[in-house]
Amino acid sequence: MHKSRTLGLVAAALAFTLAAAGCSTKAEKAGAATAPGVSDSTIKLGMLMDLSGPFAGTGKTILDASNVAVKEINAAGGVCDRKLALVTRDHGYDPQKAVAAYDEMDPKVLGYLNILGTSVVTALRDKMEAKDELAGLTSFASTLLGNEHLIVLGATYDIQTINGLDWLVRKGELRSGDSVGHIYLQGEIGENSLRGSKFAAGKLGLKIVGQQIDPTATDLTSQVNALKSAKVKAILVDSTPKQAASVAAVAQAVGMDVPITGGVSTFATSLLTTSAAPALTEHYTRLSGLGALGADTASARKLAAAWKDQYGKAPEASSGVVHAYAMTKLYAEILGKSCDDLTRPGVLKARSAVTDFTLPGLLPPQDFSDPSEPSSREAQVLGVDKGVFAGVEPLGDFFASDLAKEYKVPSAG
Repeated sequence: MHKSRTLGLVAAALAFTLAAAGCSTKAEKAGAATAPGVSDSTIKLGMLMDLSGPFAGTGKTILDASNVAVKEINAAGGVCDRKLALVTRDHGYDPQKAVAAYDEMDPKVLGYLNILGTSVVTALRDKMEAKDELAGLTSFASTLLGNEHLIVLGATYDIQTINGLDWLVRKGELRSGDSVGHIYLQGEIGENSLRGSKFAAGKLGLKIVGQQIDPTATDLTSQVNALKSAKVKAILVDSTPKQAASVAAVAQAVGMDVPITGGVSTFATSLLTTSAAPALTEHYTRLSGLGALGADTASARKLAAAWKDQYGKAPEASSGVVHAYAMTKLYAEILGKSCDDLTRPGVLKARSAVTDFTLPGLLPPQDFSDPSEPSSREAQVLGVDKGVFAGVEPLGDFFASDLAKEYKVPSAG
């Protein structure tokens, strides 16, 4: 009797312990699931894209490329025993619309996989900081560095431009004393790039002739004529793809035989079907801190094949595909380090645990150990070629010029 009662008490205690453990596990899972955008089976991440404004082609490409990566991640088991799902809103490159879209979407997502546009990020930054959210960005403005809530992937606009001018000098296209035209968008994109061109020009003995433009401008004839009058030996462009095409076409029409080097967002594959294609092929190169789908590397070929399998035709923006794919992989790695705390503060804390990231053949090594510094100072020069997938191919390896290494970036921190 005594032995039987003892065994019964032990069994009851063991059952209580197992039940408590089960409840604890369920409670922990429920606790994680109470975070916005998190359920037992899904993690929802926000996408704030330009799908109807001046960068609509890039925005659609980013969304499609993110879906390629999400499909790949989910097929491999997902993250934290959950599938990733994207919640997307269009802001039309309008900060006011972006704020409204953010307010509507925010209760539905854990964080933001990708937000397109420096002006949009600037409008949302305080809101995201107040809620301890982590946001990946399709923006390369160095003024967004120094903030643990924001992920800037790759060389910033100013560093890209510095490397570009250094490349033109090393090629013999520019010499000390030459004037260089710089057509740039008003706002942080253009001004950040202009800061880089002025820094490099000061070190290389060049003179920058600036021409600021509005994002909605369609005809760049007056700006190109002004640069022709200034007798510039090269033109830097930080604009929309259509504006860069206008610069190349007008420059060729007025007899300017000078190199035109565009920033990372200045090319779209569809431009190769327009009347600007010959001018772009002959005179235009693009700077990028990201690899190209047309590169002859195993990783680029694999991603290009996955893109073709899912969408068929070439994307509008090769760099947009690489960037969005890499950002999705990076964000998934961060989430994987926060499985025990799938809350916004938990994900934000896990960011600091990812101190380096690389996708060989698609982008140079990225170092995230210091949020106030660019994750990379390397860039690659791409040339236009209708014969390669997505229309651009590398003209050399990634490189960081001595000037880019010397340069001190401005940052939000």
